[in-house]
Amino acid sequence: MNLITNSSSLLKVKPEYQILLNNLKERVESKFGDDMKAYYLLGSVGRGEEIPNISDIDTEIIIKRDVSPEDEIWSEEVKKELEPLYPLLSRIDLGLMHEKAFESSRTDSLKFIFKTDGVLISGTDIASNFTSLPPGEELARLLNQNYREMLAEIQKIISEPDEEDKHNPHHIAECVGWISKKTLRLCLGIVMFNEPFYTCSFNDMAEKFTTLYPDYWIQAMKALQQYRQPTSDVKEAASFCQVLSQTIYKLADKKFGE
Repeated sequence: MNLITNSSSLLKVKPEYQILLNNLKERVESKFGDDMKAYYLLGSVGRGEEIPNISDIDTEIIIKRDVSPEDEIWSEEVKKELEPLYPLLSRIDLGLMHEKAFESSRTDSLKFIFKTDGVLISGTDIASNFTSLPPGEELARLLNQNYREMLAEIQKIISEPDEEDKHNPHHIAECVGWISKKTLRLCLGIVMFNEPFYTCSFNDMAEKFTTLYPDYWIQAMKALQQYRQPTSDVKEAASFCQVLSQTIYKLADKKFGE
């Protein structure tokens, strides 16, 4: 089977987001200087496939030292300043990582994402040393580690928000959007147990999954709907997660336990 290749490129980034990335690049290089190892764009914007009002712009800064609280504060301040200027993005992500994190096997799934869906904005192309995989059971397991724990974590965050989350009007919708994406990727993982199929499109994930598992059409379409328009209602969000737990996640338990 063929390895999954990277179709992302800065040439595919829309002009308005090119301006944003150039802005971010200047800020990152100014902030971290020689401490910066690499700065990457991940996800749909780099494929030119972002969806207005749904997609975010996901970037990751890899540095040569430990991430400090001051670094985190700087990241949040940059996001708060720039996000209002790009209302068609759901958010701007400025992740921070120590380069040594990639030495652990626990980041193998992230390495795959950098390799197959990342675009270098600045610095050293560390992803050139990472390994891709063909679509199949090994990749399905790699990309869906701890899927049950992730669902349980979101259920707890929805039912027991901390003080900061209580004052965030977008908190519930963010949780629902996040678990919807995780669920659709889990659907893709289930598909890969049956055939060598891979896609970055959430629409295609849902379509392929429901073709193979039509009995789960309602739940998969609900996940796709909640990805596009996540609810802000606590009861609806909790019910949605509970339904997923009893349907698609039970199917995953069976597949991944085989």
